Amino acid sequence: MKLSRLAFALSSIGLFSIATGVLAQVTTPEDEKKSEKIQKVEVTGSKIKRINYETASPVQVIGRDEIARGGATSLTEVLKTISSNLGGVDENRTNGFTAGASGLNLRGIGSQATLVLINGRRLAAYAQPEYQTTFVDLNSVPVGAVDRIEILKDGASAIYGSEAMAGVVNIILRDSFVGAEISGSYAQSQKNDGEQIRTSLSYGFGSLVEDHFNVYATLDIRQRKPMFISKRDSYLSTEDLRPYGYKDNRSLYTFPGNIYWTDKATGKFVSQTLDKNCAPQNLVPAEPFFGAGTVGNVCVFDDLKDASVNSGGKTDRVGLTSRGTWQINADTSAFAEIMYNQNKATVTGVPHWLAGQTGQPTGPLPITHPQYPKELIDPVTGKTLAGGNGTVRVRASLKDFPGQGLENTTDFGRYLAGLKGTYSNWDWESALMFNTSKVESKATAGILSKPFIEAYNNGTFLFGSSAQNAELYKKIVTGSSDNFKSGMYMWDAKVSGEVMQLPAGPMSVAIGAEVRRETLEVNPSQLSIDGELYHRAQAQPGYKRGRNIASTYAELSVPIFKTLEGQIAARYDRYSDYGNSTTPKVGIKWNADPTLLVRGTYATGFRAPTLVENSSQILKAFLSYRDPERCNDKFKNGCQWSSAYESGSNPNLKPETADSFTMGVVWEPTSWLNASLDFWQIKRKDEISTFDLTTVLANPGRYAGNSAVVITRDALSAADKTAGATAGEITNLRLLLTNVATTQVRGVDLDINTKFNLGEYGRISPNLKVTYNHSYKSAPSPEAEAIEYAGSRNQPRVTATAGIGWEKAAWRASLDAVHVGHMSSNGDFTQPCVFETQGYANLCKDIPSFTTFNLGGSYTGLVKDLKLSFAIRNVFDRMPPFAPSATSTQAVAALTGLHDVIGRYFQITVDYKFK
Repeated sequence: MKLSRLAFALSSIGLFSIATGVLAQVTTPEDEKKSEKIQKVEVTGSKIKRINYETASPVQVIGRDEIARGGATSLTEVLKTISSNLGGVDENRTNGFTAGASGLNLRGIGSQATLVLINGRRLAAYAQPEYQTTFVDLNSVPVGAVDRIEILKDGASAIYGSEAMAGVVNIILRDSFVGAEISGSYAQSQKNDGEQIRTSLSYGFGSLVEDHFNVYATLDIRQRKPMFISKRDSYLSTEDLRPYGYKDNRSLYTFPGNIYWTDKATGKFVSQTLDKNCAPQNLVPAEPFFGAGTVGNVCVFDDLKDASVNSGGKTDRVGLTSRGTWQINADTSAFAEIMYNQNKATVTGVPHWLAGQTGQPTGPLPITHPQYPKELIDPVTGKTLAGGNGTVRVRASLKDFPGQGLENTTDFGRYLAGLKGTYSNWDWESALMFNTSKVESKATAGILSKPFIEAYNNGTFLFGSSAQNAELYKKIVTGSSDNFKSGMYMWDAKVSGEVMQLPAGPMSVAIGAEVRRETLEVNPSQLSIDGELYHRAQAQPGYKRGRNIASTYAELSVPIFKTLEGQIAARYDRYSDYGNSTTPKVGIKWNADPTLLVRGTYATGFRAPTLVENSSQILKAFLSYRDPERCNDKFKNGCQWSSAYESGSNPNLKPETADSFTMGVVWEPTSWLNASLDFWQIKRKDEISTFDLTTVLANPGRYAGNSAVVITRDALSAADKTAGATAGEITNLRLLLTNVATTQVRGVDLDINTKFNLGEYGRISPNLKVTYNHSYKSAPSPEAEAIEYAGSRNQPRVTATAGIGWEKAAWRASLDAVHVGHMSSNGDFTQPCVFETQGYANLCKDIPSFTTFNLGGSYTGLVKDLKLSFAIRNVFDRMPPFAPSATSTQAVAALTGLHDVIGRYFQITVDYKFK
């Protein structure tokens, strides 16, 4: 049968392609008149082939033209700004473990609740967990090979199984390609950093109609240099926020350092710098840091301005995607897919630091140290004259050491082979797949603890004396490497077709099975296991885990009346490490008239604990935070605090369960307007998470006796108590994973697509997509009442994208807007505004909305088959709203997970097709 290119591509979507919610037909009326038979295709939301895209489930479709017009060079750039996404794993994080990796967060309920597929099939999770969060790395899929992306916006565990509680992202690659294409682009930020060069090459040969085979490959290469937050404007590039209405957040960890002690006679803190070379603008009174009555000054350090902190790390990516199809006969074809992608990412964080005090590996400054204050040594006894606990404490930045860095190399491989065909009026397909994610995570310029602590204690290490310390650096600075590997081996098969003819139409069914094995291997460096790296928490020995999952599913489509169709689906999953689960889903669509469709779905869902979550692994790190029991009007030695942090897995976790519901309408009154409005609700129970640290520290009594929360403190010293502290210093925090409670989210999605013919002035196609997050309720513990977070910090009620495309002959232009609505500066409405308790009530107002505009254009009339394009992201160079954190001590004064801090970014692209 001779098919149009579009119909053939759609007919070859994978086993798990799911249904879209638009009314647009796959073929136009003109095409239908020309075609003798309309080809049924498998579309997102259903495994049953049908004539058009409409099903009961709402789906957003992002086509290849839409991907290209904004100059996107990665899937992250395409998907992070969709209205249904809230944050997710950030590839540019400088204080996490997953440098260069990116994950979605549909509906804001966690990256682990969003299922990402390629051609309808699962992907192995990114091998290195972000603490205990697992996700699929969007940067593992080269954007050059993507044909379109379909985003299912309701729970789909009955169709896909675990992880689909918030929705599904189905990345659909080219099915076939003939010819050759080459694309090259160059980009750079307005701040003269982030220079990027990208090349994409595609080549394919063989006609499926004439030669009965097709083979193609796409090579995608991208290199981007780092972008630095210090080059950004005003409050983005400094921690001194006093000019903007907040406090000085610069750190006491300065170069060469600060020392402080308690005066024996007065009981007050006394502070001074370790040398006399502090820059005048950095020498400030010590009172704001240690409380009223503190004597002396401190030299402060601006982690953003004075260090090389990335706002976008250096990345080098190369990806190869290839597919081969052999049409064995009229009814059967074989196919194979190969995908390999390597991503090297480098980020830099703050310099190494030193805390010299009781409870730290480097204790208080030894009295024998050359930089110990001479006035504090009794000339007769040789003992200290310091009061309180009799120690001199140190805060220092080791800026003359090589800076802390993280280099992650990710190797992602996906290999698949299968058969598909038709028998009578039944369609069938089966495939084998092997998928791996390997991560080598190198921590550069680590410091060996033992020789460094010895040098500190015996006085051979001197703060700020780079020349004298040069030989010591050679002995104690080292790198270390952690290695991670996740894998998935999978076989699947399915059959679908019409089982009988009912008065209203054919009743169709799809039945299938899936067997897969998931594996995870974690190998920390021996230096980390042995605890030999200074102020890097000791790691547990590596481990290997694996499990087997067997699944069966069935779906039934029943035409009740000519205008009313019901859909029923169910899936049974059996996990070797926790048990089994059955998840049903029902849907209905009603064509009220030729222009109006009413649709709705109800589904139950589940998410089995991942191999990371149900292990016994305890991940250790150092965490910065504000300690409210040691940060008050009188006492400030706790407003900037850092301690060891442990985030632990739990082999006794139960799976999460969920109920999801959608109800909506699609309206297409004319050929130029298509609009949909969908209400959605997801209720997740037995949610797997750790308790919120800020909430725990603010209300420790609420978690007393809970084994998932352990706060270890030193005893409150008499001197600190006199100074106003209400608790001793925190030496360790442990927040274990647990089945926290229930989260319920609900909202509305609006999607409007239009197109207008302007005659001699061309054609325009405006569109608008809005998500209104009406409610986000979550309980801080199983016994507590749910708290409403919608509209709070990091939970905007409104997110939206809007765009307009224009085309005329060889010209194309587009303007797209990304909008993040206003939100409260308070992260918990049940608690007092932290800014007010700090004395900055003016910051308790809302964080304003933020809208950026992206401009694009292209011209194809210069030379045949040549296309010249440009794109400008954040064309008006908008700065994000001023949104400092009241609880973090190392944060940009903006919501980096939601707001763009890069600024204006330019790109030019040249494409050429060989025919």
